[in-house]
Order: sequence, then C-alpha cells, then structure tokens
Amino acid sequence: MKRFLFLLPFLIILLFPANVLIISDGTHSYVSLLGEKDIKIAYIHSVQRSEIIEELKANKTGLYVTGMWWKDFGAGLPEDIQYSEDGYYVKKVNILLGKSLSFWFIPLNHAKISVNEEVILSPTKETLVNFNVKKCPLILVIMRRC
Repeated sequence: MKRFLFLLPFLIILLFPANVLIISDGTHSYVSLLGEKDIKIAYIHSVQRSEIIEELKANKTGLYVTGMWWKDFGAGLPEDIQYSEDGYYVKKVNILLGKSLSFWFIPLNHAKISVNEEVILSPTKETLVNFNVKKCPLILVIMRRC
C-alpha cells in the first residue's frame, strides 16, 4: 500500500477540474484546454448564397462574438456596417454569448469551423454543432471524453 502512496498527488491532479472548449456535432468532438481560443465559422449563407465569416473567442468566462464578415444584405444579415475590407462588409464587436452556443448547418452551407486557424470540423450533412465552455476533470480532457 505504501508503494502506491506516491501516486496520490498525481490522481488528485488528474481529478482537478479544468476549463475546456468542446465543439461537437454528435459524431465528432473537439476538446481543448482553455486559455483563449479564436474560433472562425465560415459558411455560405443558405438564402443569399454569399460567404459569411463569424469570429468568436472562447475563454473560461464563455463564448464571445468578436466580428462578422459578409458580402451581401438581406435574410438576417446585418445592415450596420463599420467598414469594408477585401470585398467584405465588416462589423467588429465584443458580445458575451454565454457558455453554450449552437449552429445548425446543412450541406448547402459548406461550413468550416476553425480553432486558432486549424480546421477542426466541416459538416457534410445536416447537423447541429454545439459549442460549450465548461469545467471538466483533467483526466477526461486528456482522454477527450469531456
């Protein structure tokens, strides 16, 4: 028994809760420890058929929308432009959305979801993609089971 006592501190550390970002479509999941993550959601608007880029930030306090880039107007797209760049209308903000957010994508959207410039998910069928910031035991984060 005494031989295994030295493992106790490691077990305590592995059970310690950590802040994580989880992005999941029910089949695939991205799980990562949080510091601050830049998230980009690029897709084709299903009505206007123009490209939309939504920028988010995730940290331990939640998910924030930080910007939107679009090329057309109508069907739920913003009308209040701050400036234009490279053929896009741009709006920069910093709005807390909470600790969870969901997007519904269809194949027509050709969506690509990136975290810190790395594409982590490109849904090819109708799917609900959930974004969550939560605490999870470190051992589950390591196992990607959070």
